[in-house]
Amino acid sequence: MKVSTMRRIDSWVGTPLCLIASGFLAVARRLFTFSVPSDTPKTILIIKLSELGALITLGPAMRSLTNGVGRGNLYFLTFGESRSLLEILDYVPQENILILRTDSLMHLIGDALGALRRVRRMRIDCSLDLDFFSRTTALIALLSGCRRRVGCHAYFGEGPYRGNLLTHRVKFNPHVHVSQMFEILAKAVEKNAEDFPRIEFFPGPAEAPRDRFRATAAEIAKVQRMLAEVGAGAQDTLILLNSNISDREVIPLRKWPNDRYVELARLILAGIPNAFVLLTGSSQEASTIARLEATVGHDRCRSVAGKTTLRELLTLYSMSAVMVTNDSGPAHFATMTDIDVVVLFGPETPLLWRPLGDRVSVIYRGMACSPCFTVYNGRQSMCRSNVCMDIAPSTVYEVVKLRAASRQVAGQGRN
Repeated sequence: MKVSTMRRIDSWVGTPLCLIASGFLAVARRLFTFSVPSDTPKTILIIKLSELGALITLGPAMRSLTNGVGRGNLYFLTFGESRSLLEILDYVPQENILILRTDSLMHLIGDALGALRRVRRMRIDCSLDLDFFSRTTALIALLSGCRRRVGCHAYFGEGPYRGNLLTHRVKFNPHVHVSQMFEILAKAVEKNAEDFPRIEFFPGPAEAPRDRFRATAAEIAKVQRMLAEVGAGAQDTLILLNSNISDREVIPLRKWPNDRYVELARLILAGIPNAFVLLTGSSQEASTIARLEATVGHDRCRSVAGKTTLRELLTLYSMSAVMVTNDSGPAHFATMTDIDVVVLFGPETPLLWRPLGDRVSVIYRGMACSPCFTVYNGRQSMCRSNVCMDIAPSTVYEVVKLRAASRQVAGQGRN
């Protein structure tokens, strides 16, 4: 299923269902006595369906939850494409990951019903909705049978309507990094329902991910063979360009044009000694990125799109000097390795969504109309001309050159 289709279902179907469910709950509360347990929950269902990059920023929240109930008592409900990354992050036991397939509506509904049956059989105490203002996840939390339901609530219209289905209604804070907001939601699990929207908790500073990727010897050997096949030598400085072509369907306005990547690749090859440019991407992007490689027209610029698993891609990151990408999942994945990352922001604000770490450089024009994407509008915009992403390749090149030079001074070569 396309992301746009799922968003329409969430809006057009989810909104009336949240309204109806809220009405039933309001009547039930008048007829019956419902009490929210005041003791600390013993088991927690974490709901985070989408956004792979956001999983990297969950570190502080997951540590808080693990300290509270233990890793074995945490369950994670997510879309199928998140499984590989969750297994790397190891937040919860693999058998506690509940997967929803998105290849068809029937699979999605069937998996959701199966997951809900399992959750209700286990009598999980608490649901924690980390998808902010999704109506679908609010309904899943209600149907899970959890008596304590934690998530974001639009008190005075500060976000899309998702009914009154939560017991612990957290106000979304747009002035902290998303990693801090996730930690706030995790801390809300411990609070009493009547305290909200007040939360007497002070989030710590946004910090780089503590979770580090460690490649196996077999993965390193596999990536080294791939590099040899495309002609990259052991002494080459690997520069990765992630054009993220698939973002045209997900969030097209944050795409940096392909011709800019072509110009940047040529600048890198002409100006950085021993530079070897690799074009990364998924298997679905391979044919388009192959055309990008042909347009650059240089034997030291090669595509590796679709040639790696996620773990092998992270292994490649750990062998490379610098990566350039727009605001996307790979920008966050890279912070689990020692690669330097240059991230191009436009319709979203780096104040909330930037990858964290000293090796991250953000380029953001900061136009008057930016950011136009927020959690409040479901990342929708009337803009059809993303001049906020009109970033000159020469500007990006100067940052790449500086980052590559700093690594050479520090003696950080290929692993």
